Amino acid sequence: MLLSYNWLSEFLELPVKQNELADVLTWLGLEVEAVHYYSPSLESVVIGEVIECAHIEGTDHLSITKVDVGGESLSVVCGAPNVRVGLRVAVMLAGATTAAGMKIKKAKLRGHESHGMIASEQELGLSDSHGGILELPLEWKIGAPASQYLNSSDTVYDVEITPNRPDFLSHIGVARDIAAKFRIPWQPKRYTVKESAGNTSDFVKVEILAPDACPRYDARVVTNVKIAPSPFEVCLRLARCGIRPISNIVDVTNYLMLEYGQPLHAFDARFVEGREIRVRFADEKEKFTTLDGQVHLMHSDYLLIADKVKGIAVAGVMGGLNSEIREDTKDVIIECAYFDPVHVRRTAKALGMSTDSSRRFERGCDPENVPHVATSAAALMQEWGGGEILAGVVDCHPKPVARKVFSFRPRKASELIGINFDEKDVEDILVRLGCSVKSGGETWQVEAPSWRPDLEREVDLTEEIIRVRGYDEIPTAETSGVALSGRDDELFMLKRTIEDILVGQGFLQAVSLSMWNPELRRDPPGMPEGVEVANPVTDEMKFLQGSVLTPLFRAASANFQRGDRDLRLFETTRSFRKGVLDDPRTWERQVVAGLLTGRRYPQGWTPRENPTLDFFDLKGLIEILGRRLSLDKSQIICYDIDTGGLLRGEWRVEGASLGNFGIWPKSLCKALDLDADVLWFEFDLAATLAHRPSRFAYTALPRFPLSWRDIAVVVDSEVTAEILSETIRSSAGEWLSALWPFDVFESDKLGVGKKSVALRLEFQHPERSLDAAEVDAAMQEVIQNLTEQHSAQLR
Repeated sequence: MLLSYNWLSEFLELPVKQNELADVLTWLGLEVEAVHYYSPSLESVVIGEVIECAHIEGTDHLSITKVDVGGESLSVVCGAPNVRVGLRVAVMLAGATTAAGMKIKKAKLRGHESHGMIASEQELGLSDSHGGILELPLEWKIGAPASQYLNSSDTVYDVEITPNRPDFLSHIGVARDIAAKFRIPWQPKRYTVKESAGNTSDFVKVEILAPDACPRYDARVVTNVKIAPSPFEVCLRLARCGIRPISNIVDVTNYLMLEYGQPLHAFDARFVEGREIRVRFADEKEKFTTLDGQVHLMHSDYLLIADKVKGIAVAGVMGGLNSEIREDTKDVIIECAYFDPVHVRRTAKALGMSTDSSRRFERGCDPENVPHVATSAAALMQEWGGGEILAGVVDCHPKPVARKVFSFRPRKASELIGINFDEKDVEDILVRLGCSVKSGGETWQVEAPSWRPDLEREVDLTEEIIRVRGYDEIPTAETSGVALSGRDDELFMLKRTIEDILVGQGFLQAVSLSMWNPELRRDPPGMPEGVEVANPVTDEMKFLQGSVLTPLFRAASANFQRGDRDLRLFETTRSFRKGVLDDPRTWERQVVAGLLTGRRYPQGWTPRENPTLDFFDLKGLIEILGRRLSLDKSQIICYDIDTGGLLRGEWRVEGASLGNFGIWPKSLCKALDLDADVLWFEFDLAATLAHRPSRFAYTALPRFPLSWRDIAVVVDSEVTAEILSETIRSSAGEWLSALWPFDVFESDKLGVGKKSVALRLEFQHPERSLDAAEVDAAMQEVIQNLTEQHSAQLR
């Protein structure tokens, strides 16, 4: 929300200067993100008129113009898309300086002399608008100094509004709170209405067929208007507040939205069939084209503003192209309504639209202010566009929105905040905020104002009291001295440890939504469908994900489309599974999932062999996880291997499964826009934690040298290296410090169904050096047990 200091000043005498107001807004609960100071740079700037304009050959946007600046015509090269003959403009002569500090000089561009610059609002320092040159009113005198008309300084504050304060989405709402804080009077503007003899109720009829979604709908009519630009001051004010001026009638609706926080819409009465407005739910799969030209397929829970035969606006979101205000519009029907916030938000999210209107309706507008804003709109349309206002307002109000009334205890508020408030001061604050108070006794009855839907209970009023008084008044006090001790959540700590390990291995952490829709996206085959949501917010959020691999594959596809093919992604989050017949509950679990694809090493300066990632990279990663997590008895088991490269395996500890891993070959990943083999894993964090030691003992670094031996044995093909390792560990004695296989060889020369497995054994004593005889004795024991248990033959 952009707030203008000058605009706020029209409602009250601001107690602080421009550079201090940002602090006041912060005290009120607004987060000031930026402050824009607009001070026009108007020295050597005059009013001119474009009398000639021709495109410069060989360019796509430059024009050579002649501009009458009063007494002489200057040749000026201009690149703005809206430059044309007859336009009244601001001309920066040679020697002038733009708001950004650039000095204007005579120059030659594409063979044409340019004696100045036709300025935009941004170059003059009037606003941030730079889409084209500034178009000025035709009645402004040619050759006059621009300072005669444009000397309008202002300060605009870019503030972030919390969802619970819809009243802050208006200048009046902010002005009201400033007045309450500083105990000063404020006054909303009153627009003069001159009604004609005709009646609005004779011109248009309103029928609300969905009162829960639209409790109030008002219509006013202005006839015989003339479509033209809005007054220059209005256009400038809208531009500074982030709204593009369009025409006088449309600008009225935006102007009052910024002033009151109440969205409005204007219909061309010619296109409202039968002069009837019906507020109804859309027909299923009804097509509707909004003002931005987009065609939307409506659903039966979307609220439409319709005439006798068709929809003319999506309620609270955007108007329709079929009834927009046009250059030849004469009669205007003004819509001013209160729509249920939930319905507007649901429709806007489903359509993928977020507008200035929907943002206000979603938070909750003031239902009691609807007739006043509708009348104000009619008055401004008459003032800026002429025409006649038909008498009266069609106020359709089938379901009044009651104000909230609740109990309030001043003493409880004092205890909660830690300040002994005077009851008269408390009552004064609540009244200044717009509340109706029935005081007396320990418990008061307070009625919240219609523009504050966030005030729902006693504690809300307590917060308002200290907000207006100032948080700095809360006294500093020592705590009672009670020390609280706690313990970190073990699952959370495991999650952080795994994240650190994977980041250290070159992975990037991804964060995705846990909701998705398999119908709208291509996902890896075999992924669990997850859990269907009973009341999804949008079609894209129908399911809770059954596997974290689903969003990771989509992220990989998006990176591939942008040329990044070397990926290592992981995510730690929740996945969901359906219950079974005996236990229909939905199961939620914490998992870590990841995928790898592309080259093994980062691209370096010197060329070297850089193979693509394969199974052994994935296996090595899992082994690193096992070692770093102290899962000493973990096993990596592979199965479902085929000739196409598809692989699936399981990570186990002491027979219990921690999760799965695998490889999706290029042939399957092509359907997902991934032109490469993809390695993946997904492990259950709770299962991993259950098999991780709860205590860890410190072991000093070894001081004595190690001894190592290599051994190669021929065994049957079904005997795995893991089985051999278990036998070696049980046979080698307590001084075996490390063991790993480093070669597997199969050949007919070894015999049918035979293979050779080579392993390295490392021995180390913590308190002395081992001699060769001790190591040899251990190796003889190892060989004997391998021979007896696995019929191994030493090579």
